[in-house]
Amino acid sequence: MPSPPRPTRGCSLRAITVGLALSAFMAVAIPYGDMVIKGSQMGVWNTTPGAIFLFFVLAGVLNALLSVVGFRWALDRSELAVVYIMLLVANTLPARGFAAYVPAVATGATYYASPENDWQTHVLPYLPTWSTIQDERAVRQYYEGAGVDGRIPWDVWAGPLLYWLLFGLALYLVMICLMVILRRQWADRERLVYPMMQLPVHMLGDEPEGRTSAILPFFRQWSMWVGFLVPALIATINALHDYVHYIPAITTNFGVVPLFRESITVSFTLSFTLLGFSFLISRNIAAGLVFFYLINVVEQGLFRMLGVQIDPGPVGAFGHYAHPVIIYQAMGGMVVLVLLGLYNGRRHLRDVWNKALGIDTTVRDDDEMLSYRQAVLGLAGGVLVMTLWLWRAGLPLWIVPLLLFACFVVFLTISRVVVEGGVAVMFPPITGPDVTAAALGTRALGSSGVASVSSSYVWGTDVLILLMTSCANGLKLADRFVQRKRRLFWAMTATIVITLVVSLYMRLDAGYQYGAINLNAFYADNAAQYPYRFMAGAVATPEGPHWDGIVQIGVGAAIMLVLEFLHYKFLWWPFHPLGFPISSAFGGMWFSVFFAFLFKNLVLKYGGPQLYRRMVPFFLGMILGEIVPAGIWLVIDAITGMNGNVLGTYMN
Repeated sequence: MPSPPRPTRGCSLRAITVGLALSAFMAVAIPYGDMVIKGSQMGVWNTTPGAIFLFFVLAGVLNALLSVVGFRWALDRSELAVVYIMLLVANTLPARGFAAYVPAVATGATYYASPENDWQTHVLPYLPTWSTIQDERAVRQYYEGAGVDGRIPWDVWAGPLLYWLLFGLALYLVMICLMVILRRQWADRERLVYPMMQLPVHMLGDEPEGRTSAILPFFRQWSMWVGFLVPALIATINALHDYVHYIPAITTNFGVVPLFRESITVSFTLSFTLLGFSFLISRNIAAGLVFFYLINVVEQGLFRMLGVQIDPGPVGAFGHYAHPVIIYQAMGGMVVLVLLGLYNGRRHLRDVWNKALGIDTTVRDDDEMLSYRQAVLGLAGGVLVMTLWLWRAGLPLWIVPLLLFACFVVFLTISRVVVEGGVAVMFPPITGPDVTAAALGTRALGSSGVASVSSSYVWGTDVLILLMTSCANGLKLADRFVQRKRRLFWAMTATIVITLVVSLYMRLDAGYQYGAINLNAFYADNAAQYPYRFMAGAVATPEGPHWDGIVQIGVGAAIMLVLEFLHYKFLWWPFHPLGFPISSAFGGMWFSVFFAFLFKNLVLKYGGPQLYRRMVPFFLGMILGEIVPAGIWLVIDAITGMNGNVLGTYMN
């Protein structure tokens, strides 16, 4: 029976308490899952699987039980929405994020320096002692372990961690303030779809304010459970296969097709999560994503067949997934996407500025998480702290704005692609530090500047999951379910602090007990070495501006301008330009998007909008059906001691 109506609570103390408790749990569980269980990774990709799993358990199971027994701690819909927003934020930090990279980058140069790589000459002298760990004994014990009784040498770690936390908090403040400033433009004026918020919106339902049924209406829809059943059964069978090997595994990877004399391949992989999200996006966006990916495949194939090549310049790890021409063109496309988006929102941005200065008091900001004045001041303060930090780390002051601009172009592009296109699985085709080094040349940076850019790999490179994206999605959810949002900022801030501190402690503690190199080689090997390989080469042989790359950035910008013109000018143009700048980073996701595109066309053609609306719970169920079993089997694996039981196509 539903509980009696009651006033909506929103950001109540108990909602925040529950959100912080679950965030702290996530900060423990995700590093443990990555380093010890080595199972399905719940903290990778903008799908935010950890948040979805915990919210399913909370809203679909625990809160239902509390409502049935009439316990007063059962949360209403607005409180559940606040908890989900906090989980979105927490999910971005423990794994492929700040907390995982700080220990690696802070120690990697010291641990891996050797006479062969000559890092003692080209790296260590230029690294700030206040942001890196150069105590050889402390570093060696972190990588190799100091025994189960090994303790973290806080006298060595405290200073660098505080400096990195200061930078991280400033970075996240800037991200939050930017999303507050852009929320109305994206959500109200441009009416972006926010496909990833359709799941929590449907889970919370449309009951009257202050009323929350014991079992939410979403969980009473048979079509949702039918969609849930298929991926859940596949995941369960595959999990059992790892325990009992004679049980056959079921794959949704249908192989690859070699093209252009086997110089390139196209994979056919079906992900139920991506299928579900892609069903919710507009058809021209889906068509654009698939079309530009296939054009990218053809382009790369022709380049390799014909031997077309340019100097790649100082591109990083992600830049090697595509031809250098394509990745630099992608950067040009991203610059145009961001600048044109700001231009289209110029009236709104003018209103924000006038409200912040008190020039126009008629502009409303009472429905925002922060007032526009607070958002502008927070943005300015965060940028100032980041600027001073990078300058003190050795980057010439005049280069700092260029690095921040390049990084935030990437961040805003990813956020836009997620909230408009539902592209939950992607990585940047090129990163801010790389494009800064390429455009200006490593000679202009200087040795200390190269060190500062190299350390930026902590926050500016591996953005497979991004707080800015989760913040944008969270504000959209809050706009629907949370009436008084001003407390939400402090709830998000507390979530960031607790998640960072707990996850950092987990990684350091595990390293000193068991040895980081024995737990997760990606962070303890690749992530710890790559920035300094780049740095050693740049210091040893400084270069000037990479003109080939600069030219291709211009070409990419021109192409993007043409595509944007076609999109806005001609209604018949079928391909949304959003797919162009990320075509090289789209990978195996294309097949799921293509399948969803075909199915959506059939549904709308033969059943119309009514059938489409009836099919939405089915596809949302597919998302839950892939993520929830992955979380359940992580718990089972933790109990049984199983390792490497990875479920879901994009859970590793």
